[in-house]
Amino acid sequence: MDISVKNGDFKRMGVCSEKDRVTLTFETQTDDPVSILLFKKTGKKLIKEIFLDDTYRQGRLYSVSIFGIDTKDTAYLLKINGKEEETDPYAPVIYGREKWADKKRSKKGYKVYGGFAPAQFDWKGDRCPELPAEDLIIYKVHMRGLTMGAPIKAELKGNYLGVRQRISDIKNMGFTAIEFMPLYDFEELRYRMKSEMIPGKHMRLVPDEPYGVNYWGYGKAFYFAPKASYFGGEDPVTNMKETVREIHKNGIEVIMLMSFDPAFSENDIINCLNFWVREYHVDGFHLVGSGLPMERIAREPSLGSTKIFSDDFNNNVLSFESRYSKKHLFRYDSGLMYPLRKLQNHMDGSIIDFANMMKRQASSYGYVNFAANNNGFTLMDVYSYSEKHNMDNGEGNRDGENYNFSHNYGYEGETTNKSIINQRYRRVRLALAATLLSQGIPLVLSGDETGNSQNGNNNAYCQDNETGWVNYNRKKQPKQLKKYTEELIKFRKAHTVLSLKDPVEMTDYKHLGVPDLSYHGTEPWTMWLSEDQKKIGIMYYHRYARNENEEDVMLCFNFYFVDESFALPKLPDRRKWFFVSNTNDDEWTPSEEPLTEQNSIQVPGGSLTILVGKTVPRRRKAKNESNKASSNDKQS
Repeated sequence: MDISVKNGDFKRMGVCSEKDRVTLTFETQTDDPVSILLFKKTGKKLIKEIFLDDTYRQGRLYSVSIFGIDTKDTAYLLKINGKEEETDPYAPVIYGREKWADKKRSKKGYKVYGGFAPAQFDWKGDRCPELPAEDLIIYKVHMRGLTMGAPIKAELKGNYLGVRQRISDIKNMGFTAIEFMPLYDFEELRYRMKSEMIPGKHMRLVPDEPYGVNYWGYGKAFYFAPKASYFGGEDPVTNMKETVREIHKNGIEVIMLMSFDPAFSENDIINCLNFWVREYHVDGFHLVGSGLPMERIAREPSLGSTKIFSDDFNNNVLSFESRYSKKHLFRYDSGLMYPLRKLQNHMDGSIIDFANMMKRQASSYGYVNFAANNNGFTLMDVYSYSEKHNMDNGEGNRDGENYNFSHNYGYEGETTNKSIINQRYRRVRLALAATLLSQGIPLVLSGDETGNSQNGNNNAYCQDNETGWVNYNRKKQPKQLKKYTEELIKFRKAHTVLSLKDPVEMTDYKHLGVPDLSYHGTEPWTMWLSEDQKKIGIMYYHRYARNENEEDVMLCFNFYFVDESFALPKLPDRRKWFFVSNTNDDEWTPSEEPLTEQNSIQVPGGSLTILVGKTVPRRRKAKNESNKASSNDKQS
């Protein structure tokens, strides 16, 4: 192999692959000698060590262009900072973790190597959908967990092939964005360091045998490389790009959850986010962790149309967004979840907090609403367990959230009692309805639409098993719940008054005779919210929607145990109230006829009734009635 090198261009950190060369730019912290080690990918036999002098250096950066290597069959390591061989944190491919949780890796000290990405990829005209915020409905998935429990071929389980099989189903359910938990190459094996004596020298720390799995993927990682065990091992770069392209073809956006190690610098974070947008056409990022440079990320021009989700935006960052018309930043928090759970499970819930969370919106930024997420109970477990059950995590049940506001409805965990089961499904339907009919961006955790359970584990970060995987239950009730979820999403899309771009004002600012949003209780129009109330009627007037020809929407939430009467406001323009659904029913059964009683409606305890207001055509006289009237006129 005739390998030669020239000075690099310092244009981009990491690896830039071209037809005749690869350019490698990396950072050093000391003045120690620097070299690049090239290996045969198979077997990791050393091919060449490239020593770099100061002619390749600019400040703390080195940049070198390497010619004459077979990028498909070459791995590399760096010798920098006076240390032993280390893996380039900017490596676009990682070799050594192609097989998920391979315990044999402990014998080699869990060592991994960097690799070179293919120089070209045909995106076939792919562009990010750039959906407006008001059209987003997010489905959150763990790539491995989504398909490991699915009734599919073994080679499709736990990887991109299985996910690609599910894309059409996710689209048919109505979701418009997928949030993926970590897809970058993280260390999934959990191990500790132990002391070892080097004969005649000194003690050193070496990795011990693995004791578990980092299933979620949080923690130290190689943030510029797609996870090899998820994306086919041999060519993860191409496989991930094809997956993103396929998702985009279905009109769905891709959001990556990024959990950066605290040691990762601000520049590295910005470079990383730009890398995934530029190289993989990623549409957005959910950033978790503390100490992130949120203001710098928000103001980064190259990320100006990339959706950024976080629970750590301050007012300075959000106020900066007011100068742009397109929403770019989104608060991602549990603002809706806890008021909803407290009301449903009768734990001193506030109808004021709930109402505020249902309508919260901002003109220049947005909100994400959910009733359950991966770092807590699944939605079914919220109504199946009164306590967390995390003993299998090995931390004495001390880990995980302690304040879940959950309730088991008569039995802790799985039961065959039909009454309890039915109670739980009714609660899940109401929670899904509240989420999917709220003003912000709704998010559903994969599996919640079919009643998935984690057996009461509310912190399944290490559960790479049936506890952490989505359970594909083929029974009747899970199928009905999924169908109900689909109907809720269809309803949301058909009624854009539920997903307004700007916050509601609760006034008649268009001078239409009806406010955009109004609250109704025992009497119409006059409901004053107070902490002792456990019900609320929420009415959205259709003429404030993006399409004024839509229907009015009335949501009657009854969190009391008993049935409650709700006053129905009289609608203008021959519009009448029609029944759509009640969450105590397992089927979506909208009525073709207006309600017989237009002044009020009884709503069962612990449920939501959905109504729409639409114009009733004028009644035409029957033909024989017209003839009779004509005959009477002649006689008179």
